[in-house]
Amino acid sequence: MSYVIYNKTTTRKLNSKYFATEAAAKAALTRAAKKDNTLIKADYAISETENFYDNIELMVERTNMMSGQKYMERANTPISCSPASETYWSC
Repeated sequence: MSYVIYNKTTTRKLNSKYFATEAAAKAALTRAAKKDNTLIKADYAISETENFYDNIELMVERTNMMSGQKYMERANTPISCSPASETYWSC
């Protein structure tokens, strides 16, 4: 079982790390808030990874760069894996 830190509104993960325990995730959130004064801890939550991907993470509408068609993808899809980006098509 692992944990992630995510923004409650956008469901974007704070970082790409997975934490072994909830306590480790809480400590990482506290360190991030101390390092970045603009980060508000109350805007973030911690969830088990499986629950996050199954029930919490939002789907966003994007436009395929080559075909122009709209499609849905997870909010945390890396830019290099998204057909909506030039990076995806330039390989």
